[in-house]
Amino acid sequence: MGALEYSEWIKAPPEDVWRAYIDPSRLPEWQTGSPVIADIQGSGDHPGSSYTSTRAPGTARTTVLSADPPHRILTRTVAYFGLKFDVDSRLQPERDGTLLRLRAETHWPRGLGLAGRLVERALLSGSEARKELANLKALIEREAGEPPVHPLR
Repeated sequence: MGALEYSEWIKAPPEDVWRAYIDPSRLPEWQTGSPVIADIQGSGDHPGSSYTSTRAPGTARTTVLSADPPHRILTRTVAYFGLKFDVDSRLQPERDGTLLRLRAETHWPRGLGLAGRLVERALLSGSEARKELANLKALIEREAGEPPVHPLR
């Protein structure tokens, strides 16, 4: 099991960040790897909502475990090779915008050893997560008509 944490400040209110972030149909607009989203069940903002995402190396199913719009959403993804990962996303108002904090925790089936760790690093690499959050930030701020802002952290 491994855990990684990421955050991004976005110049938009939590409600605007929430709408773009939890909408599975918008994932290809900001996630890397050109995901193809299918089989969307529910609105994405309540427990039981789910969708399937396909990209190399396979297909994954993400389900909302809990949600407190527009403050927090917890999802579980069951992916290829038996990987499961939980993402706890929290949105908090901060400095005329929203701080989006993510904590991703992976769970591997026993016996994958080094191979599992290599796949985990590829799937949850910090550089990819930072690219995706930067893409999400740019998307939301562009839609809000805001010039790019890079506050000190």
